[in-house]
Amino acid sequence: MLFFFGTRASRIKQTQLAGNTSCPYCEQQNTFIATTFGRYFHIFWIPFIPISKTTILECSHCKKSYTENEVPVSIKTSLQRDEELNPTKRPIWHGCGCLLIVAIIFITIITSIMGYLFNKDEIDASLNDTRREYLERDINNTTAYPERAKDTISTTLKSCISLSIEGIDTDEIRYLSKINDTKLLVILKVSDMKNIAASSRKELVYAAEECLEYIDTGKANEIYIAVDGNYNMLMVKTPYEKDLGGRFADESLLLPFYSSRAEETVIETTKEESSN
Repeated sequence: MLFFFGTRASRIKQTQLAGNTSCPYCEQQNTFIATTFGRYFHIFWIPFIPISKTTILECSHCKKSYTENEVPVSIKTSLQRDEELNPTKRPIWHGCGCLLIVAIIFITIITSIMGYLFNKDEIDASLNDTRREYLERDINNTTAYPERAKDTISTTLKSCISLSIEGIDTDEIRYLSKINDTKLLVILKVSDMKNIAASSRKELVYAAEECLEYIDTGKANEIYIAVDGNYNMLMVKTPYEKDLGGRFADESLLLPFYSSRAEETVIETTKEESSN
């Protein structure tokens, strides 16, 4: 991207120099006009930061110009006295870029505060949603060695996925599957994804989906798949939404699975109860 930036100057003060002065060149008396320029840093020609000030003295008779360091002490003294009586003030617009940034930050903060106040109840409800506790518990209950008698789906998934995924130590993947009425939740917890590019990690989700096509899930036809990492959820896919970026996934997409707690159960437990 092309940026236009640099420094520019503008006149910020002009005054007739008072006192008994004479031009060193033409020796005319009291002919000096002092002009002060303010320099500022700009980006895309928007002033951001005031930098320095420079005063140029010009003789109105011979038009010869001098800097402050080129004039005699008597003229410098008159210039200093004039500055004390009429100080040079920077125009506000020399720093309007900084003011704009401050204004944007201020507006953003105020908007965030107002948004929080208006949605406080909704935010609090989301943070206090007990379904998050259920999800966290299920993630913690994943195991690398699921028992067929308790979790047939996970046992079958482990055998199937071990044959279809390269680049992941499938022996270390931890599994859990649960059924809630017509909804099936499958959680895969993978401790090491460092050698798998984020864009390729979704292959694990696709492998799980493909394996599930060959597994009897009863009437559970709404599939929720979650891949959890060491510290955060990596991927989520539900019947309605998906987040398969491979780095940070929105685990709240899984909460609808827990909408009815009364019917939640491990699928194999359901089969055992019905057989009894």
